[in-house]
Amino acid sequence: MSIQSSSLCNLPAEIFENIVLELVKNDGLIIPLLQSCKQINNILSFQKNCHLYSRIFRYRFDSAASARRLGARTHHSRHLAHQLAWFSTSLKCIRRADIYDNGVLDAFWASFALMSENDGKNRHLLEAAGLPDFVDEFVRKRLYEDCVNTNGWPNESPINCLALWLLWFTSTEERLKAETTARRNEMIRLVLPFVIVPFRYPSAHAPHNHFTMPLTDNSHGHLRQSIIPAHGTFPLYRAGQAHTTHFYDRADLEIGIPLASTAAKLIFFSRRQVTPIGIPIHLPLTRQHAIQLGFGDQIGPTQEDVHELNQHNVVKHAPRDSDSDTLTPSSQLDDDWYRLTDCIYPMEKSSLKNAHYTYGSATGLWQGRILVPTDNAFASILQHVQMPEEFTEQQLSLNAYPLFMRLREYHCVDPQDPVPTGGADDGFDDGISNAWIPKGVQVHEDIYEGKLRLQHHDRTYTYEAYRPGSTNSHDEATCRGCQYRGTCNIIYREHDDQFLAERSSQSDEGDADVDVGEDDDQFIQDASARYDSVIDDVFRQRDDEAMDEDTDTDLAFASDDESDEEEYCVERKCNGVLDIALVGETDFKHGQAWNHYKFYGRVREWDGLVALVRIPAHQHPHPALGLGLWVFSGYIVGGQNFVGTWRALGDVDPVAPTLESSFAMTRREEGS
Repeated sequence: MSIQSSSLCNLPAEIFENIVLELVKNDGLIIPLLQSCKQINNILSFQKNCHLYSRIFRYRFDSAASARRLGARTHHSRHLAHQLAWFSTSLKCIRRADIYDNGVLDAFWASFALMSENDGKNRHLLEAAGLPDFVDEFVRKRLYEDCVNTNGWPNESPINCLALWLLWFTSTEERLKAETTARRNEMIRLVLPFVIVPFRYPSAHAPHNHFTMPLTDNSHGHLRQSIIPAHGTFPLYRAGQAHTTHFYDRADLEIGIPLASTAAKLIFFSRRQVTPIGIPIHLPLTRQHAIQLGFGDQIGPTQEDVHELNQHNVVKHAPRDSDSDTLTPSSQLDDDWYRLTDCIYPMEKSSLKNAHYTYGSATGLWQGRILVPTDNAFASILQHVQMPEEFTEQQLSLNAYPLFMRLREYHCVDPQDPVPTGGADDGFDDGISNAWIPKGVQVHEDIYEGKLRLQHHDRTYTYEAYRPGSTNSHDEATCRGCQYRGTCNIIYREHDDQFLAERSSQSDEGDADVDVGEDDDQFIQDASARYDSVIDDVFRQRDDEAMDEDTDTDLAFASDDESDEEEYCVERKCNGVLDIALVGETDFKHGQAWNHYKFYGRVREWDGLVALVRIPAHQHPHPALGLGLWVFSGYIVGGQNFVGTWRALGDVDPVAPTLESSFAMTRREEGS
């Protein structure tokens, strides 16, 4: 059998590429073209035409996040071609719908990367491949796989962590409302251990007793741990739990294993919020009605207050696609992504190139819920080596309570000094029992002046209000950092020439010529085998709506001639911010319904962990009613949900577990 060369081979390369791309867009198939002619197959091979496959990548997948997070090199043609192959192979695995496939873990890593970079296209492809049903089935059937080796408790394995995050990413209000009550309760029961057993499943990338990071070898007792006989060491350190992979231009990028407990909390609360809270008919209708009945001075909810709870979600689902020109879905996940890539080793500094907390993320009105087990139920979990067969909310006497707070953000700006940490000053206890602030500090806030003053040991530490769009008091002439550098310009660079050289040589080895001297029958067979599992699979799903190549970046047509040796750097102006403090309270309306509280705390620079102390605003005659000193610590997830754990700390040593459980909140739009 003889195959003649096509006249297409005589076309200029750019025109031929455009024809091929249009063919792919319209028919979704590239295999027949690859089989039509040896010369065409050679022209379109990965080794010879990465530029074409990079264009195919930009047509099908979102690409803005990779350039924003990793730099211009990611958009060099051969790197996008590599990602196309990896993502396409993973989509094929998902489409096979076999949750026991050997490629599931790799497919989950690719899917997690795709959802982290999603601006509309990626999610569309994953949903079309069947990821929502696939990961739902995986969690229901495999989450407790091998739990016999962990006394019945589910493993915080990489595949389970990824599965829970993908389940959250693919959750929508429509999907959850379509679940039967039985299936919804089954899912809640499956994830419950991750939600309420914080001494087995970590809720932070480094224990919250540390504020000053990274941990150093000369710190006294910084890894001090106690032993919980039924569960192991406490607090929990996750050092080195990461996955190394070839990611765009990075030959061995380390990505931290995402926290299973955070995803589980989002899954739990998103399903619980589907069912509205019942409204007791004996409650006053409104606050005005309560006053008329003579209950005006009493703290307690009205029917109107319960209606308000039901009108607003506890957590917001991940956005499906962009609804603005500035705030895209992927940009909302930048802090979360940087935490995973930068905050893997507590003994090492996190990258200064990247932010792990975006200024203003915690400001505004937050509404959510807290889960509160009884003391006896919590003590019982601590003592259980084997996970109880009936591990349910009812068996654990788990109660949910509303949570409201309005927060304001203040910055310590150089040359001011941050308030010191609290605790024992031993490298282990940095004062989490008071949100990393020394005991006895007097907090004075002047909202109109925009100043927060913390008085400690006859010294006043001054912070200034963060106001979006406004400059702070930073002055290059007085900033110690600017004086040290001699400029307010800060440039963060990569310093790994050996890594760059190794990656460059590996890329050069991959550009070898293709042998086209085989017989025609073998050529057809090899062409089909080579591309069917990699490229063609992406285009089997026809889209009703057109997906154009990305035009939101000047990098869309980066040349193959661009060198990988260019150094990735981030340049910014120094703003002098040395520390972030938060203060707030419950609004009067919400305080009258659910009790009045005050809040204060800090943000840990290393990973963006937020810690807040909640104290009753007024002395309560019955302190046993859950109105004591509670400390909340967690992350702002996706720029819109505040998720973590609360602890009834008081003066408890951080090395000892104490009453602790989960909370989740979402920021409300003003006036809603």
